[in-house]
Amino acid sequence: MRLLKAIYNNLVAQVREVNRRYAAPRIHMTPLVKVCLFGLRIYLFTLVGLMLFKFVTLVK
Repeated sequence: MRLLKAIYNNLVAQVREVNRRYAAPRIHMTPLVKVCLFGLRIYLFTLVGLMLFKFVTLVK
């Protein structure tokens, strides 16, 4: 059991290190790129919302 806990703690530490390292973007984006990425994010959320809506209506 201790071995599994040690492995789990090691994996959690590795994930936290990666998240800490890449928390801030290292590239500079123009305002147009930021607007386009925001638009794509909204489009993605809309598609996921429609899929969930379709799933819920089919299940009923």
